[in-house]
Amino acid sequence: MHPTLRLSAGYADKSPHLRDEVKILQRALAGWGFDVKPDGQFGPGTERAVRTFQRRQGLVPDDGIVGPRTWEVLLQKKATPVGTSVRDTPIVTGSECFPFSKLPTVNWTSAPRSFGSRRSGGTRAHAGCDLYASLGTWVHAIADGEVSLGPYPFYCETYALEVNHGSFVIRYGEIQRFTTVKQGDKVKAGDRIAKVGHLVGIKVPSDMLHLEMYKGNLSGPLTQRSGGAKTESGASYQRRADLMDPTSHLQRWAGNLPHD
Repeated sequence: MHPTLRLSAGYADKSPHLRDEVKILQRALAGWGFDVKPDGQFGPGTERAVRTFQRRQGLVPDDGIVGPRTWEVLLQKKATPVGTSVRDTPIVTGSECFPFSKLPTVNWTSAPRSFGSRRSGGTRAHAGCDLYASLGTWVHAIADGEVSLGPYPFYCETYALEVNHGSFVIRYGEIQRFTTVKQGDKVKAGDRIAKVGHLVGIKVPSDMLHLEMYKGNLSGPLTQRSGGAKTESGASYQRRADLMDPTSHLQRWAGNLPHD
């Protein structure tokens, strides 16, 4: 039986005897895909994760307090902490693969998920394809390559990795902070490199991989607030001029799924 935990549990000046229990909680949350470090201190970040978990599981009230029912549901799933080094030999055929082991249940070819979809009232265009997936879903390297940047803060408290795959560059966006690779690391097609993150503060589907593709023949930041790539109608992607439409490539990669 685990004790009831709430904000400030595990802090030295409050209840240091609960640190181990808080770590169990935090590891369980990480196993559900939350970006929580097992530091043994029940701070605001852990409380936010608990509230979100409670809402998604239909637990009432979603008060951020971990009582018997929340513990029961949390521990139904074996924890697999984000950031665990599990870059096993990839099981893929061919040199390129889809970034998930299963295809999304909704397509990436229709708005608002598709490349070029209207944003900001039509003044901006969507610079990638959104692949909806459950929080914590493994993201796999599409091809062999090297991490050129990241992980770094991206959008709505998510992160991104940029990987140079030789003939193209991929920005794996809206992932969790803890990744299995970092700048300078080599990757192989199918490697597990990150997990799907959660967009904070928006009212639309918010667990996804935002995938951008570039030719890689230019240098400089991928995000460019002025200049850069534009649609035929003149809407800005706010991205570097070598931006590519990944739609047809994703359709091709969908025929080669890696294994988790």
